[in-house]
Amino acid sequence: MAATTPARERTRREIVRQAMDLFQAGGYNATSLQDIATAAGCSKATVLYHFSGKPAVLAAVLEPAAADVAALVKAAAELSRADAQELAIQSFIDLAVVHRGVVDVLQDILPVIEQMPEVAQLVADGMQLSNYLAGSDDPLEQDLAKFAINGLLGECRHAQERTDDDLRRLCDIALRRILRRA
Repeated sequence: MAATTPARERTRREIVRQAMDLFQAGGYNATSLQDIATAAGCSKATVLYHFSGKPAVLAAVLEPAAADVAALVKAAAELSRADAQELAIQSFIDLAVVHRGVVDVLQDILPVIEQMPEVAQLVADGMQLSNYLAGSDDPLEQDLAKFAINGLLGECRHAQERTDDDLRRLCDIALRRILRRA
């Protein structure tokens, strides 16, 4: 007999799913807790039962991508600088494609993301990922890595314009041309 998911967990997952759709469609700032509740088919009080507020809902929306970035950073920490750079390039491409929707959400909150303690670890891991992509402590290489990340994340927002394979190919070529290999 298959295990059934408790109603609370189903409700929580539906809130996160609907929040992701709303954040992606209209932006984080334009989406209210009431909007999320309505879309999830529950009350605002139910949303607040599961989450302490909209930033906590955002953290839940970002959690799968944050976990993937954290795992990448942890794996890269065990490697030589050159190997960490190669892993970062390959994995960043996959993460950017797999988490295209999250990229939309992140673009909306980037101006204030450092003021959101709920996603502080994602910010820290993202900065470390940028360092691994740079493959060097050289300030120019660091800036090029940030430039590459921002440009490629911008491309990932337009899912309808490129297939996953096309996007992977574009990201791989761009990262390898922009970033000096260590």
